[in-house]
Amino acid sequence: MFYVSALALSALAGIGLALLLLLKAAPVPGARLLALFLAGVAAWSGGQALPPIFGPASDRVVGMLLALSPLPSAVFVHLVLAFVRCGATGPLVRVAYGLAVAATMLGLIVDPGQVVAWRDFRGVFIPSTAGWVVISVCGLLSVAGHLRLFKGWLDLTGLRRRQAAAICCSSLIGLISLTGFAFAPLGIDAFPWPMLGLPLYSVALVYGILRYQLMDVNLWARRMLVWLLLMGLMAAAAALVMALPLAAGTPFAGLETWLLMTAVTFITLAIWKPFRSIADRLVFPGGEVSAVDLGNWREALAGPADWPALLDLASALISGRLGLPVTVRLAEADGSVPALALSRDVQGWRCDLVGWDDAPPGPRHAAGLFAGCLAEAAGRLDRAEALARVERERQREARLAELGQLAATVAHDLRNPLNIITMAATGAPPEVRVEIAEQVGRMEMLVRDVMDYAGTTRLEPSTLSVADAVALALSGLPGLKVETDIDPELAVQADPRRLRQVLVNLLENAAAYGQRLAVVAERVRNGVRIHVCDDGPGVPPDIRDRLFQPFVSRRPGGTGLGLAIVARIMEAHGGTVTLGDRSGWSTCLTLAFPDNMENRV
Repeated sequence: MFYVSALALSALAGIGLALLLLLKAAPVPGARLLALFLAGVAAWSGGQALPPIFGPASDRVVGMLLALSPLPSAVFVHLVLAFVRCGATGPLVRVAYGLAVAATMLGLIVDPGQVVAWRDFRGVFIPSTAGWVVISVCGLLSVAGHLRLFKGWLDLTGLRRRQAAAICCSSLIGLISLTGFAFAPLGIDAFPWPMLGLPLYSVALVYGILRYQLMDVNLWARRMLVWLLLMGLMAAAAALVMALPLAAGTPFAGLETWLLMTAVTFITLAIWKPFRSIADRLVFPGGEVSAVDLGNWREALAGPADWPALLDLASALISGRLGLPVTVRLAEADGSVPALALSRDVQGWRCDLVGWDDAPPGPRHAAGLFAGCLAEAAGRLDRAEALARVERERQREARLAELGQLAATVAHDLRNPLNIITMAATGAPPEVRVEIAEQVGRMEMLVRDVMDYAGTTRLEPSTLSVADAVALALSGLPGLKVETDIDPELAVQADPRRLRQVLVNLLENAAAYGQRLAVVAERVRNGVRIHVCDDGPGVPPDIRDRLFQPFVSRRPGGTGLGLAIVARIMEAHGGTVTLGDRSGWSTCLTLAFPDNMENRV
């Protein structure tokens, strides 16, 4: 009965764990291979339970299952290589599957053995020579897998090294258990007690690999540990009840025995909660949090100066404390894994526990306290970044104000000499006058652009028809042919004068390079987009990333401030200007206007 029960329990554990992996741990690397291996172990365990029940009648089925046993061994080699090499496998896996298929074919063609009566068993399977060959291939593949796993354990670090050690420990349990099946073939006249530990093999294997990656595995292990403690207590109590009459020298009556067993049952129920607390501490360490822990967390979380550093540090702190991988992110997290989700509402920053519904009270309590410390740290970091932004904007405005004053002074000091130069050139030859006029014009344009860029961008927004705004801009550029695709009903909130300045600037830039020009406007989900495109040579790669910075120009003779002025005007409108791509055009600059624009300075 114990023999069959252990094998049946092993088969049920293998099937149940394989289903758990497929349903809840599919995203974990190697989970499908592990599920396939467990299914093979379950099939083999179930097959070995047939001879004691059905005797020689199960000979054919058990022989076929033995012939198929090299395939799970090859899957184990595949699993080990995928684990230690982070998904990469190599030729060894192909060799393993080749050996497994060859051994399986041998076992299916040649009789691998037979079921015979042994001791009190109706039957056990005794391998033939072909059967021993099949078993030897299984052993060879297992040894190869474990040698590679041991080397991986030496090379790996951190979590993966602990997982490799867990696989080795579980394999030791399996190896000791499998020696029980050799008693009958080797003629050892003893009950095959080692195989009673076989149900623990699958459990230890899955728990060791997934303890740090899947909450359900930890919960399952906690329940199993509680039941083992209770079953041990009940067994000890039952043995005590049976031994008491012998010690007293008088047999207990049925009523006395019933009362003793009832008392043991109530005692067991009374200590259920303490046993569960013990199991929680063993499976989920780190549930107790002291004032010192809180202080250390707050001190550590106050260090990061940006969000990525804060999130990484927070994840490392709570994961290390609880022994579980906990994700910390600035968004709603996936509910299938333990996570801390940081978010901000009208009351400030908050940190929610996501995927902790089934977690024990201890770890959940620790995670909740840590979440409070993390929310405080997020609020401090947010305020620090806001202050830094305000300070950067203040310094920027101060620099622009200084630049504006400088530009006004330069403009005042330059215009009088420029006028004198222009008047003095009236007596020069025509070609000299043309050259002087051109250079004076460039200098005046530079002065004007510097003043535009450095000046305060004050807006007087109103609702404008995009088609009318484009037509107004083109009226100041006579002779310029532009293709347009604009809905007459499309409108934006913008300052008319500033929008005309932006469009004229972009059209002049496009005309300097392209033969065909186009203005396309469209409504998108959050506003309006206006695309100014040309078929010129495009923007050189070396200036694409800084095209809208001051003094960066793609045309000879340009001041390099035109597109920077456009960017400032769009920023004042709450929008953006970007370099985009549209089919059929080499260059497209896109103006993005929001639906609702507040008055800005």
